[in-house]
Amino acid sequence: FWGMDKVYSELPGHTLFLGGDDYEKNFDQIINHYGIPENPNLYVHAPSRLDASMAPAENDSLIAIVPVGHIQDGVNQNWVETEKLARQSALDHLAKLGVTDIDTHLKFEAVYTPASWKKHYNLTNGSTHGLCHDLMQLAWFRPHNRHAKYRNLFFVGASTHPGTGIPNALISARFAVQRVLDELG
Repeated sequence: FWGMDKVYSELPGHTLFLGGDDYEKNFDQIINHYGIPENPNLYVHAPSRLDASMAPAENDSLIAIVPVGHIQDGVNQNWVETEKLARQSALDHLAKLGVTDIDTHLKFEAVYTPASWKKHYNLTNGSTHGLCHDLMQLAWFRPHNRHAKYRNLFFVGASTHPGTGIPNALISARFAVQRVLDELG
């Protein structure tokens, strides 16, 4: 998360940079080797393009997401080094669009790795996306927000319906609250 003292008008609300031609190798390094790919993908979100209140006038807020593996027991993972590699990769991708002065205009920076997600938010293995995304974890097949046996137990978050990411986790919270209110009056 970056707070900037200038507006980067060359960045739209959403920008996706693909990390090379070997899509399978890229994801193999994340999923099977729990690390950062040699040439990672990058997603950049400029929320103030959609909502001006997300940054002061003449300033910008940017979110740069570089996918990396989750925490895996028995695997040597150096999150400090991974953070450095991910940050440099993000800067390299942005330079391709002519954005070369991030460090010069940076007012605020917050960085999260799987280790910090686990420490601060108790996310299993530091995974922000919850359960695996195979066919039986998508859409209606994803675990529902109420336990089948213990009817007064409700679930909220990325590993329950409707799915991953903060917007869907918030929607799942709304679904669970509404269900509790409907049933308890």
